[in-house]
Amino acid sequence: QMHIAASYAVGGFPTIQIFGADKQNPEEYNGQRNAQSLIQTALDNVVKVVSARVNESIPGSGGGSQSSKDSKVVGLNGSNFQEKVLNNPEVSMVAFIAPWCGHCKALLPEWEKASTRLEGKGAFLGTVDATTEQSLAQEYGVEGFPTIKIFPGGANKSHSDARDYHGGRSAQDIVSAALDEVDRTGVPKEIPEITGDGVFKETCEGSNKICVLVGLPHILDSMASGRNKYKETIAAVAKKFRGGGAFEFAWFEGGSQFDLEDTLELTFGFPAVVAVSLDKNAYVVLRGSFSEKSVSRFLTSISTGRQGTVPLRKIPEIADVEPWDGLDGTPIEEEPLEDIMGWDDEDEL
Repeated sequence: QMHIAASYAVGGFPTIQIFGADKQNPEEYNGQRNAQSLIQTALDNVVKVVSARVNESIPGSGGGSQSSKDSKVVGLNGSNFQEKVLNNPEVSMVAFIAPWCGHCKALLPEWEKASTRLEGKGAFLGTVDATTEQSLAQEYGVEGFPTIKIFPGGANKSHSDARDYHGGRSAQDIVSAALDEVDRTGVPKEIPEITGDGVFKETCEGSNKICVLVGLPHILDSMASGRNKYKETIAAVAKKFRGGGAFEFAWFEGGSQFDLEDTLELTFGFPAVVAVSLDKNAYVVLRGSFSEKSVSRFLTSISTGRQGTVPLRKIPEIADVEPWDGLDGTPIEEEPLEDIMGWDDEDEL
């Protein structure tokens, strides 16, 4: 078989060639020729081949053709781990994975789904390819795949702050675990005030998204203490429904968004609650009382399809308004009628 040897430029014996990912261009083996070295080299090349073939399925690995285009998973490595995880005040869950790991492949679709549902809620998900980031994996005691670590909220964390996650691996389980940690150590998302079109679009635009808009009484009617109680009610309801991913919440001061109120028929006073789906071009107004129980029941009926809706005739125009400063309102001083009319006390009638 001299012609085969010649095609691979074999000039001496024994010559060992490694046929890896590129079968047309094998690499020559120049390592030690004992059993341990040969076995280790063979295993190393198996990992390289498998990594090349499934690398694109790992978020942040540089491929991405098989990853969900909506994924918010952060690819982590030794260069960005400090910045993205340890110095980040948000809660994070990090999955240490290997390209050839079957359990990792099963986890990744759920990991990606969960990442989109956690966006903007004080937590994020990341992945580390432990086969290329071996020192990072060793630092965190990774011995099997996938290994999932939870990092608490707050900046300036260290590796000792991480703890193992042994819970379920469905998207819902992952989201629940992350949000539970946000409750313990993180900063829950603030319900935004609609102060312009940008906030409205961020809250309401997107597929399969329902925005829950809450109109609160004028600050002079409720003052700061009353408004904060209303906001606490909204926050409590949002916390109940945050893991589902469908509902997004925002509030506005009644009377400040005329076209929004007119389009959604909010004509009966405040507080008022309306759920809007721009995707489905429909909305529905809560006709009950404003309480945590009543609003929760209203949203549950929407999520289970038991709530009738009204067609949305147009996208409302959103006015730019100054955000609430957190203080009581200052009543407008009325000008005396005499000053308006120009009367003089000494004028005779």
